Amino acid sequence: MDAYNWLMAFTSIHKVRFDDVDGAGIVYYPQYFHLCHEAFEDFFDTAASIPYSELIRERRLGFPTVAIESSFSAPLAYGDVAVVELSVEKLGTTSATFSYRIRRRRDGVACFSTTVTTVLIDLDSQKPQAIPDDLRAILETEMGQG
Repeated sequence: MDAYNWLMAFTSIHKVRFDDVDGAGIVYYPQYFHLCHEAFEDFFDTAASIPYSELIRERRLGFPTVAIESSFSAPLAYGDVAVVELSVEKLGTTSATFSYRIRRRRDGVACFSTTVTTVLIDLDSQKPQAIPDDLRAILETEMGQG
């Protein structure tokens, strides 16, 4: 994927902090997944009409991860700014697959990409739920954007 394919994706910006890096001075690999989840929450909080905290606290709905496929291509270092791009790759009855790409803002180099498949669940019963129409409409706005 080149940068132009991602121009319409939801974008979230994160500065790489001291506690994000390992002894080698580069972002510790689990932190990439944390950056992706922050972008996921940012998407709901800024681009969608339903804050993610409202889904969790009031509607008691969540999107736990059930599958991940990832590729690391270049490091991020302390002080870098990570540009995290999110798009929706696929929507099922109860599932949604999100694509993320992280690049360095200073030079545009792609550092990490992943697809994360989630299943919408009722947090009280821990059972899969059909994605409600309002959430489906929100997610469809990001389909095919990446």
